[in-house]
Amino acid sequence: MNAIFDVTPRTAAEFDDDSFWKVLEERHPQERGRRAAKSKFYWQRSLPQVDLVVTMYVSPDKDRCGVFLGRNEKLGAVDVAERLRPHAVRLSEILKLDPAVSSAEFPFMSEWQVNCFAADNWPAMTDWLTTEASRFERALVELVV
Repeated sequence: MNAIFDVTPRTAAEFDDDSFWKVLEERHPQERGRRAAKSKFYWQRSLPQVDLVVTMYVSPDKDRCGVFLGRNEKLGAVDVAERLRPHAVRLSEILKLDPAVSSAEFPFMSEWQVNCFAADNWPAMTDWLTTEASRFERALVELVV
């Protein structure tokens, strides 16, 4: 069986999110102190200097994980697309974002097609997610601060 893509259909409800996020915390302990919010399918990294959050997510039923600029009213991360409109072109250039991946709701998104159910993929996934989140953070600080 290929660890990257398993042909067995599974539902998102079957995803062992507690174990997945534990891998992220073990490999990247600094993320725990920066966590703004966490749910079954996402972890938000707080960027208080720009009132934004970078959301790292898993979409196990679609075999992908990714990063996008999320919403968190408690932290002032609202109207993200509108607030970043003046920087949108440059931000997309710096991050080399694929316009086909983004949407009006989530205009700044990066994703990786990967079998989220394969636990042996989790270390690489958490490394990729935190690396992408850091790329987003650096670009935002450069452009917005």
